[in-house]
Amino acid sequence: MSLFRAKRGQRGFTMMELMVVVVIVGVLAAVAVPLYGKYIKNARMTEATGRIGEIVTAAKAYAQEHQNEDGDPVWPPAKGGGLVDLSATENFKYSITAGGEKTATDNAFSVTAEGQNKMDGVKVVVTVPDINSNGNPPTVTGL
Repeated sequence: MSLFRAKRGQRGFTMMELMVVVVIVGVLAAVAVPLYGKYIKNARMTEATGRIGEIVTAAKAYAQEHQNEDGDPVWPPAKGGGLVDLSATENFKYSITAGGEKTATDNAFSVTAEGQNKMDGVKVVVTVPDINSNGNPPTVTGL
């Protein structure tokens, strides 16, 4: 008796059954791939907003350490060196702009993350209207 001989009544899959399975897997893949891409972009956006939070905290610490004789922070902290790390990552480059709409000494600043490489065209901006506030929610463009 052969080990590979089919028992009576057993059959393989028909071509129609195999085609139905292939179509179902294709539909699932067509739905899953775009969702995965969106998931990856959102994860990269989390990197940018988290890093901006670190930069805002460091800028506030810098402002407390570096004040002029009037008690106003010396801006921009990026040029003061040391406390604010604006080094670029794989997906974003960071910058800080001092001053609000009035003058450069009104204790306002903005932190910007501009996308590069796979996030090209995406821009995340957090504006802090006063050094003593936590800032406005991030503005995201280009997604």
